[in-house]
Amino acid sequence: MSEVDVSKVLPRIDISAEEFADRRRKATVQAREEGFTGLLVCGRGGGAVDRYGDIAYLTDHYTSFPYIPDVEGKWTGRAHSFLVLPVRADPCLVVDIPYREKIVMPADQIVVTDLVIESTIAAMTERGLTAGRIGLVGNDTIALSMFRKLSAALPNVEWVDADRILAALRAVKSPGEIARLKAASRLGSRMIEAMMAAAVPGATHGEVLKAGMDILIPAGGMLYNSFMASGTGGANGRAVRANFPTWSSEEPLSEGQWFRAGISGVLQGYYFDLSRSCPIGRPQPEQVEAFEAAIAVVEAGIAAIRPGVTAGEVAEAGIRKQQELGYPLTGVFTGLGHGVGLGWDSPWLNPGEPMKLVPGMVLCLEKTLSRGGYLGDFEETVLVTETGVERITDAPIRRW
Repeated sequence: MSEVDVSKVLPRIDISAEEFADRRRKATVQAREEGFTGLLVCGRGGGAVDRYGDIAYLTDHYTSFPYIPDVEGKWTGRAHSFLVLPVRADPCLVVDIPYREKIVMPADQIVVTDLVIESTIAAMTERGLTAGRIGLVGNDTIALSMFRKLSAALPNVEWVDADRILAALRAVKSPGEIARLKAASRLGSRMIEAMMAAAVPGATHGEVLKAGMDILIPAGGMLYNSFMASGTGGANGRAVRANFPTWSSEEPLSEGQWFRAGISGVLQGYYFDLSRSCPIGRPQPEQVEAFEAAIAVVEAGIAAIRPGVTAGEVAEAGIRKQQELGYPLTGVFTGLGHGVGLGWDSPWLNPGEPMKLVPGMVLCLEKTLSRGGYLGDFEETVLVTETGVERITDAPIRRW
């Protein structure tokens, strides 16, 4: 397995300014081809790690200021950033924190302001984006109150959902992105490895997570979530879990239980996402059967990956294995996985999904199975190559 030095923040993997400029150029070209006069891209930070990806992809910017309600005349749109991307003029990034040197754009194309929404409207007006079709990227990120202000100030604009433009660009990773994703997956692997080792009789879920956080935090990583559960199977089986936070169950692990943890987090903007299961104490045959079933379903999906197959065909390969093993198709997440990068990326591994796999895509394949009170959980991350796949998670798979 790969070694990760967690005694200090891991060295930064650089992506060139030219690559960021080329991403903006490609987004602009696609916008022009679709008949837009420009794009307005919205991202959210605020100390969270959900939905900052489009802005980070185009500018390497993240705003750490938390979301607070607008106070008219004082501040608006805090925790949000907007990239105004005209098809026939220079772009403008509107941000709420004064860290210009961290943004991979020319300084004269960056506006730092407390009044994020008003400054975005001004930037669009200055660039002639006051009428016509404008593609909105980040529809699930922009607050309704913000959108109402934009619409009122720019009544002649036809706002059109354009999330697909960035989704398509982000689906295939550059060499620099792949390097960051590999580093993130190695860190996530070390984190879950430490957690599985800490899952012993008497430990609480929180203590197990702490063992992982002791790896993650010194390396400069951030936790996104940690799905944790333990329990017993059989006729009187029961599960132990919590949801806010997910590690807050007070009941300690005990001999004979099964345990599963699914973790995701961020290193240098890029996600890791993986899961493992293990017995607490001596393994039982029924536990191992569930653990192995989850592994087998994921491995069937990985075996189906090669350039030119569709995401749907990969999902269907995993589902066939699940049906062969006799496990229900229902669950918390019925897909077989998803792309990963600066967030949850395309393609989604669902039956019937027509997107074809190409080299440079990075995919997480996952499956949680439950039957008779026993649960198995397994997730791996792979890079699509010219000939098949390269596995980039390297945590031990079995602890039995």
